[in-house]
Amino acid sequence: MATPFRDIANAAGNRHQDKSVQWYVRAVRNYARGINTFQEARQSDLGKEATQLEVGKMYLFSYDPKTKADLPYYDTVPLVVITEPLPGGFSGINLHYLAPTFRANLLDKIMPTDRSALTDKSVLRATWSFLRNFSRFPEARGSVKKYLTPHITGKMIEVDPENWKAAIFLPVQSFVGASDRTVYRNTMEKPERKRRMSVSTSGTR
Repeated sequence: MATPFRDIANAAGNRHQDKSVQWYVRAVRNYARGINTFQEARQSDLGKEATQLEVGKMYLFSYDPKTKADLPYYDTVPLVVITEPLPGGFSGINLHYLAPTFRANLLDKIMPTDRSALTDKSVLRATWSFLRNFSRFPEARGSVKKYLTPHITGKMIEVDPENWKAAIFLPVQSFVGASDRTVYRNTMEKPERKRRMSVSTSGTR
């Protein structure tokens, strides 16, 4: 098994939680440059096979949406922090809907209080009751999605807490129907602006 994330952790040393966004971007490019797909991530030391789902844990998986014909675009390889269990599935932040800098900003806000002692049992502060304050967490407004368990294809990866920061910079997202840049822009637009743009556009047709 390839061990790029152990290499990243070793390079970061004891002060890995203090490393900058730029440091992690460079580290992922240097140590995990061969990981561009879900299958490649599964063959690495990113995490372990998920045996159960838990709010606050981060998961990478392959997904085939039930309503894909009705969606303008969707991610077939979501990187999700679960926020709430739902009948037949769950809701969660798909970090791929955010530009890398916004991913890092949000992750920093929801990291455990004691960042120096991450263990396998560590969870992110990601309950929906906490994140629904959009004035504090504007990144969550457009990135929280619902997922149906039967439409997860194959095994899920539970990302090791020590790899959370590195995982958000892996280029494994796979959007159907739009470019990454379009998705990032739309995710951070306020609903009011989207509605005005829609009205304006429909008036010119």
